[in-house]
Amino acid sequence: MRLLLAFLSSVVAACAAESAPPGSLIVSTPFDQPQGPTRKKPINGWNAAIGEWSVKDGALFGDELKEDNHHSSCTYKVDAGGIVIQAQFRLGGAQYLAFGCRDTVAPNLHLGRTFVSKDGFWITHMSGISKTTKSTKIAELKTPIDPAKWHDVRIEIVGEKYRVRLDDKELEAAHPRFKDRKGLVALITKGQGAAFRQVTLNHAPEAR
Repeated sequence: MRLLLAFLSSVVAACAAESAPPGSLIVSTPFDQPQGPTRKKPINGWNAAIGEWSVKDGALFGDELKEDNHHSSCTYKVDAGGIVIQAQFRLGGAQYLAFGCRDTVAPNLHLGRTFVSKDGFWITHMSGISKTTKSTKIAELKTPIDPAKWHDVRIEIVGEKYRVRLDDKELEAAHPRFKDRKGLVALITKGQGAAFRQVTLNHAPEAR
């Protein structure tokens, strides 16, 4: 019975997502509720999956931990075809940060990411999970990113197209993988000191 109920719930969720109007809100998180160091637990409605996460001074901070031997990640479950990710970020002392999407194939296989470092930003397409992960850089823009300042980013994935606007710079890529349904969004950091605020996820508008 529980399996049947779980199946029916997933069908209802998928139908609701399919009927969601383009541009409709999935979640908007200001990260304005202070929360101490958190591991593998909810944090302001998201999930601290790997690493140590905290909310202070109106921002979400993510720190990689040496014992994890893995970059940190904080995730949010979604069910979306096209998606728009908007946020403000600050690199701080981190080597890089990233905004990742995974698909709906259990256990949510990697799909693609936007990476940001002090030297620029780039887009990758991905597949697999854990030791089977494969990642290929398909577009890159070399440009200085001040690690001490807050920056605005908008990521729009519609069909095969993947667009990133970071402050006044733009980058675009395309890959068949990006058409796959999105089941999870991740905020990712490599190193310590990166921060995020005003993170908003929306169903994507019509493809242009």
